[in-house]
Amino acid sequence: MSSDQVGKVRFGGGFGESDRELVGDTLAQALGRFDQLDPSWEMELSVKDREAPGQTVTLEAWVPGKKRLVATSREPDLRAALNDVSADLRRQLTKARELASPRDNRAKRDTIRGH
Repeated sequence: MSSDQVGKVRFGGGFGESDRELVGDTLAQALGRFDQLDPSWEMELSVKDREAPGQTVTLEAWVPGKKRLVATSREPDLRAALNDVSADLRRQLTKARELASPRDNRAKRDTIRGH
């Protein structure tokens, strides 16, 4: 994992510079996927009520010209919550790329009939 990738993640409330290593370890796959898509991606990570019952971790990601992706987790363990938002963001990115793919996407995209 490149420290440049982790350095591009903005920390919102609840995270500080001392968390960079933990964030790099847990978000490595998601950050790599975004770098493959477009190196101009941006992310913001925040946690509400850190280490308290009901903490909420939110990871927002966007690439210029694309829809913003948002993943949240209420896992009580911070590392588990970071893994959860990372996995959810990767799923959203994969789905968005499949729907935007020009080949064979008719069967995958939503229609007005909901099929």
